[in-house]
Amino acid sequence: MKSLSSLERTVLECLGKQSLIYTDIQEQSGLHENVCFNIIQALIIRGIIHTDGVRYKIKENLSPLMLEEINGAEAKEAESLELMEAVVGQKAERVFKIRKVAMDQRDEKIFLAMLSNLESFLQDAHKKAQSSTPLKERKVVFWGMGEVQSLMSQIVSGR
Repeated sequence: MKSLSSLERTVLECLGKQSLIYTDIQEQSGLHENVCFNIIQALIIRGIIHTDGVRYKIKENLSPLMLEEINGAEAKEAESLELMEAVVGQKAERVFKIRKVAMDQRDEKIFLAMLSNLESFLQDAHKKAQSSTPLKERKVVFWGMGEVQSLMSQIVSGR
């Protein structure tokens, strides 16, 4: 099976454990009408969601293979790459910075502690606002760090 696109995952995130009518999915996701309709139809054909003719809901008894396709490591990596690429390519209202930085071990430990604080802040902010913020208004935040040599080796080897 092919992995889900970020657009398909967005529709599934809107649905969560609830059933919604089409206009609610379209409004919460922020997807254009025809795109939203086509994604919903594709998810129905793939057997991931079902409808009673009015409301849409994620099927409750998805196969382990389907669950892996939706929530597996490869699926999450593919979504992350797709979202990062979209942020990098965004022209308006873009907040994106990348640096190659020389750090000694002490500064690296401080930086990692700051990332831990950022993670805690983001978790708390999400818990506080998730019920009142539609999916389309949520922010995509990413961070990371890698050593130049290992990253270049990874690029060369195609992994």
